[in-house]
Amino acid sequence: MGQSQQEGKEASGGPLGSIVWKAMMVGSTVLATRVASTVASKTWKVATGRSVPVKGDYDNERTRDVVAYTALSAMLLAATKVAAERKAAEYYRDSTGHLPKHLVETKLSKQEKKAHKKLEKARKKAEKQAQQLAS
Repeated sequence: MGQSQQEGKEASGGPLGSIVWKAMMVGSTVLATRVASTVASKTWKVATGRSVPVKGDYDNERTRDVVAYTALSAMLLAATKVAAERKAAEYYRDSTGHLPKHLVETKLSKQEKKAHKKLEKARKKAEKQAQQLAS
């Protein structure tokens, strides 16, 4: 395998990077779920003074309590999951020097493409001027 092909594999993360990223995502999701559930339960107990409502206990729990607790826990879960995913991506980037491949692959808007071309043109111009100064 040539050097440029090997560099391309390292830049994309390769198969090991993909496995590591998937493991980090599963771990961060499990951690986020656990934290969100604990926080939701404790917040509910502090705010209402009652135990967490159980969805299947129709005789003892009011529907509004079940709905309110479900909304609270879903909101906390979503927020902690996003925070955990962002931290995992930040850690991955700091460890490998790049983001996971699927996070980098995005479609650019026309404005972004235009700005990219403008930056490339300016970079080439600066390189050319630097070469002229060096010679």
